[in-house]
Amino acid sequence: MSKVLIFGGTTEGRELAAFCDKLKISTILCVATEYGKEVLPEFETVTVSNKRLNIEEIAALIEENNISCIIDSTHPYAYEISKNIEAAIKVLDKSITFFKIKRDSMDVILNDVLEFSSNKEAVDYLLNTEGNILLTTGSKEIAQFSELSNRLFPRVLPSIDSVNACISAGIPSRNIIAMQGPFSKNLNEAVIKEFDCKYLVSKLSGRSGGFDEKIEAAKNTACIPVIIMPKTEITGISVEECKLNLEKIYNE
Repeated sequence: MSKVLIFGGTTEGRELAAFCDKLKISTILCVATEYGKEVLPEFETVTVSNKRLNIEEIAALIEENNISCIIDSTHPYAYEISKNIEAAIKVLDKSITFFKIKRDSMDVILNDVLEFSSNKEAVDYLLNTEGNILLTTGSKEIAQFSELSNRLFPRVLPSIDSVNACISAGIPSRNIIAMQGPFSKNLNEAVIKEFDCKYLVSKLSGRSGGFDEKIEAAKNTACIPVIIMPKTEITGISVEECKLNLEKIYNE
């Protein structure tokens, strides 16, 4: 029987894996880290892999497991893996159903925020400011913020890799906030107040990434939101649309 292959340890990826499990669809869920695997629930028909895959390895996984449907539910700004998934499909040159998931509120219009198109632009601006900074963009690109290390309070996943990335970027251990999100408005407000943060740095991560709650908390605490919005068009379908398509395909 053909299988579904889902990429992404995101909220959307976990929700779609649970949906496939409920429909008894044989599914492989690929997450990027051991921590991403640890936070998953128990599945019956879903197997989980936490191995990082290149194009050739993705293509081999598709071939070896008779994959007929691939879902890219990776983080909106995880460009490399998304490119590798599409490249692997082209390499195989076979008919495969492909869905790219777009998060809710990725096209939101923002007011009263500072917008930058890259981490570097945001850093250049922040170097000319004063005050503590709550960094909520994750640990993957934290090295780019190293010039601000003494002022940074990075909120990252509670994993060894994330904490080590912060330490390597020169972040004092006392400044590292290791927590599993997404977070409520009240918790965001508490963190901003506790560490006296004057700026909050985030990417436009969508509703499921807790973006709305961060913006509201910043407004309520007079903390200035600094939003990094890479110049790229993010397209795709919603989780609900994907579920409807899966039902049509596998309930026939």
